Amino acid sequence: MKILKYIFLLLLLTATASSIFIATQKSNFSISKSRLINSKKAGVYNYVNDYKNWGNWYVWEKDNSAIKLKYAKKTTGAGGSYFWSGTDGIGKTTTVFVKENDSISQKTDFNDAISESSWTFKDTIGKTKVTYINKGEMPFMFKIYAFLNGGIEKILGDRIEKSLDNLDRSLVYELNTFSIKPNGIVIKKSTFYLHQTINCKISKLNYNLNIIIPNLITFSKENKLILNGKPFVIYNSYDVIKGITNVSVCVPIRNRIFTSSGSDISCKELEAFSAFKTTLIGDYSHRDVAWKKATDYLLKDKQIQNKSIPILEIFTKGSSEIKRPSKWETTIYIAIRSNYITKVPAIKSIDENIEASEIVPQQ
Repeated sequence: MKILKYIFLLLLLTATASSIFIATQKSNFSISKSRLINSKKAGVYNYVNDYKNWGNWYVWEKDNSAIKLKYAKKTTGAGGSYFWSGTDGIGKTTTVFVKENDSISQKTDFNDAISESSWTFKDTIGKTKVTYINKGEMPFMFKIYAFLNGGIEKILGDRIEKSLDNLDRSLVYELNTFSIKPNGIVIKKSTFYLHQTINCKISKLNYNLNIIIPNLITFSKENKLILNGKPFVIYNSYDVIKGITNVSVCVPIRNRIFTSSGSDISCKELEAFSAFKTTLIGDYSHRDVAWKKATDYLLKDKQIQNKSIPILEIFTKGSSEIKRPSKWETTIYIAIRSNYITKVPAIKSIDENIEASEIVPQQ
């Protein structure tokens, strides 16, 4: 029995000594990791800035298959957030500050342990240097966990490095993999639509779309309006030299409505028109390339663009349907001068896909 008592006392002393040792270790930590990413700075910034992309590259735990993600209504820019849960616990990350194409600051609450993170994006020759800094203070239980698993540098440092490696691989494929398909001449059918018109920098267009489109859809639901297809954008002006565009961000609806005076949301009717249709499969950043290819086909086919009708883009498949940018689908309509009959059949269904919103004209 005495031997058991001695063993118990020895274990107790060892546990006490270990607890004292762990308790006296530094609670605060700061880990910094950098990686050269083989993509342009704007693309890297936009990809990191949207939490809906994080499931493609970020490492939370050793076993990522156990992770469950939940996104807030806003996932980009200041105020954007997401939640996760797994075998290590639960967490929430919120963006508190962004500087476009330059930096992002975040706050994370993981099992009641608060940490702060910062991202910086710097141009290099053909690449982007991404630096990620994570700092905070460890509660006692997390200090024990870190002590038993090789230290905070190993736990977080390894995950950050793996995440940056994944980010590079994901971006190289997801942002640079795209295809452009010329579909030919169609007649774009008429529809009523809600819209909000804005002036913004071309570089901030995606950011604004991610805010305005959900607001228009929410407005439609709150007012019990029936949607009649996918969101789209009408380019009222597009100044490449000044880097400024004026766009109407739109969602199609079944019936005309009248909004109150002074509202920034109004209803209009899109009249049917003949157009050259082009489909972009891939990230929206390749829009300009798709436009150029579409206009080249117009010239080759001896078609004349009708510049009195603005270019229209429909977001057939986006981040709300597919997480991977390489699979997104944007349909571009460039109006042409045509003698085709523009009378179109009545709308058959509110669930019809984009192909049902147009007809191929017969000569």
